[in-house]
Amino acid sequence: MKIIQVIYSLVPGGAERFVVDLSNELARDNKVLLYTLRDDSINDHAFYLDSLNKQIEYFNLKIKPGFKPYLIWLFYKILRKHKPDVVHCHLNLVNYFFFSALILRKKIKFLYTVHNPPSTEVQSEVERQIRRFFFKHKLFVPVAISDETKKSCQEFYKLSEIDVIYNGRRDEGPSEKIEEVKHEIELLKRTKKTLVFCHLSRYDKIQKNQIMLIRVFNRLMEEGYDVTLLVIGSGFEEATQLKNEAKSHIHFLGVKSNVNDYLLISDAFCLSSSFEGMPISLLEAFACGCIPVCTPVGGIVDLVKNGVTGFVSKSIGEDDYYNSLLQFIKEHKNINRENLKKIFYNNYSIEHCTKQYIDLFKI
Repeated sequence: MKIIQVIYSLVPGGAERFVVDLSNELARDNKVLLYTLRDDSINDHAFYLDSLNKQIEYFNLKIKPGFKPYLIWLFYKILRKHKPDVVHCHLNLVNYFFFSALILRKKIKFLYTVHNPPSTEVQSEVERQIRRFFFKHKLFVPVAISDETKKSCQEFYKLSEIDVIYNGRRDEGPSEKIEEVKHEIELLKRTKKTLVFCHLSRYDKIQKNQIMLIRVFNRLMEEGYDVTLLVIGSGFEEATQLKNEAKSHIHFLGVKSNVNDYLLISDAFCLSSSFEGMPISLLEAFACGCIPVCTPVGGIVDLVKNGVTGFVSKSIGEDDYYNSLLQFIKEHKNINRENLKKIFYNNYSIEHCTKQYIDLFKI
């Protein structure tokens, strides 16, 4: 098969990491082309490019942010040129392909992976109704990444059925830098018994809600708990207020290419999101046996069972998340870290995920 994958960019992020992993796995037995929109010569728009299999044809359109109507015609011409069997869109790019789906529906299968709740992406009632028409009549096949995402799509678009394929991730194991990371973390710990928490995410004050994360860790430290928080991800250099509010044992480490090393050494993985699909960082934590402490949003509740495979707060509120961290501190030794790894390998590996997509491509 010839498959075109389309995403905004390859910035450090979960959806972007997933698209690279999926493309690499698909390229084992298929011809894969990857199109990105944002200029990859600026910021971190090409962060994952070095991880892309050299067999994959990569195209960067260098489009500035904002809706560009001319892309509807441009993508139509691209599809006419390449004649793919499948077009697979991610994030909010589906709107650019509705015209192509109408004209080329008998020649190409169009899929759209829904990474976030649709209410966070759709801007108007007209857009919602257009999407509903294409999804209902299978001109575009929506794929949810969790049971919660499926439910929100069914309600939002008033659809009876939607396929669910959980995100997958390639387990990269420890890197050659693992001993350096161990030494780095030992220096950041307050004592030998310090519990190390790791937060992996770009800075996003609305979705990722890092201000709440910082405040609950400030509370823990003020009340004498021996904890350290490592914050890994992009965008925090601009979060001046957030960093000023953080106490001394909260460390902003920037972007890391070897996040597995930090998860393998940390005691817990933290996610304080207001909404999610199925976070790739959570799958990475499971692959490393790093115990998650999360808010109850999106696909998180499908994967994290409180007190069994991690800890989930009762709500996205600050007090409830604080209580979940306290529960972790008291009960984390009851969680079998090796069991988390088994759950990942059996259900969330990129190999398992890719097989499901290939089956759907062929229908």
